[in-house]
Amino acid sequence: EAVAILPQLFMLQKTGEADSLNSFYIAALGGYRAFYLLNWIYRYLTEDDYVAWIVWTAGVVQTGLYADFFYYYVQSRISGGLHSKMTLPV
Repeated sequence: EAVAILPQLFMLQKTGEADSLNSFYIAALGGYRAFYLLNWIYRYLTEDDYVAWIVWTAGVVQTGLYADFFYYYVQSRISGGLHSKMTLPV
């Protein structure tokens, strides 16, 4: 699951733009993963013996893949509003 979003991100990079629906979808998937990281931190702090290194590593890798997208997503929303196409540097 950690690399399942790679084809979508590669296509975004290749075309250099995404319409608002696709960018919202990818941002929602990234937000979902970010909340998963918060859940794991919470569980680690509150539960005894909660250690899941493989799950944590995969989650950090996937969230890291979204980090670049999030930067351009936020920049696009600030400069162009909610309904504009998102453009990426090619």
